[in-house]
Amino acid sequence: MSQKSKFIALKNYVPIGLPSEDDFIVKEQVIDLSNNNDVLVENLWLSVDPYMRARMTEKKNYKEPFVLGNPMEGAAIGIVKKTNSNNLEVGDYVLSNHGWRDKFVDEDNNLKKIKPNDFPIESYLGPLGMTGHTAYIGLFKIGKLKKNQTILVSAAGGSVGSLVCQIAKLHGCKVVASTGSDEKVDWLKNELNVDYAFNYKKTDNLVLKLKEIMPDGFDLYFDNVGGDFLEAAIFRMKNYGRIVICGRISQMNSTKTPEGLKNIAHVLVKRLTIKGFLIFDHENESENFQNDMSSWLKNKKILSKHTVYEGLDNAPKAFVDLLNGKNIGKMLVKI
Repeated sequence: MSQKSKFIALKNYVPIGLPSEDDFIVKEQVIDLSNNNDVLVENLWLSVDPYMRARMTEKKNYKEPFVLGNPMEGAAIGIVKKTNSNNLEVGDYVLSNHGWRDKFVDEDNNLKKIKPNDFPIESYLGPLGMTGHTAYIGLFKIGKLKKNQTILVSAAGGSVGSLVCQIAKLHGCKVVASTGSDEKVDWLKNELNVDYAFNYKKTDNLVLKLKEIMPDGFDLYFDNVGGDFLEAAIFRMKNYGRIVICGRISQMNSTKTPEGLKNIAHVLVKRLTIKGFLIFDHENESENFQNDMSSWLKNKKILSKHTVYEGLDNAPKAFVDLLNGKNIGKMLVKI
């Protein structure tokens, strides 16, 4: 028997500037189990993530643009309500890329079964999901993290940044965290116990601020923002330092063409390594991450904080607020 699914679609592309809630529309479509391996899933939790911003333009990127008028995509956790599959039963929890909708039908081989454990099911969209995996791969495989290093993290109050800070602290590193609000500064200092946190929006000169905090410079910079902050960090890196390029959120919503780095000479003289990465290239490298992160969470060595908006209709607001830095930790939508 067919039924209706409600979903969020993109109305128009947003090539420059910040998107608004008016750029999205709520629509409906009929869904039905028509194939032998089809499964009907009712979504429980949706993830909104910064990388989605790049899919809101027609420009070629590492992910195809969202199709105007069609259901958007994103990580989601749901529960199986009907099944034609021998591999999934009613009541199973599954992870999918069919976010931004209340329910959907797909073949079982496109879904990942999640076994309930000691952690909230939504953790698989946060520390046990792509967010945690990004922090883990970025630090260890790309950043070559070593004990007792000095680490600089931008957007440290967000989902990836806050986990980067904690993992680095677990490995005996000194962590300097940059964020965009005093509330996040307090959280980073008092709950995550970073060595120093500051509100970059209250900083007139980033280079001088970083020099004041860590006069000897940084071994590793985990970059989530790009732009002026990346340039300032290059000035304050130690010789042979490493810079991990994870995001460029400051440039995604810019209304002007970003300028190139003006201090590239420092990259040469300091013999810096700058490397970008996409977590989608490392999906098959998750065993060590899952084991380590599960252990850290179980032993309360890693704390996870979620900012939760309720209702599918609020997904656009959650996304826009994410881009405006209104989240602490992981931004989620509870259906």
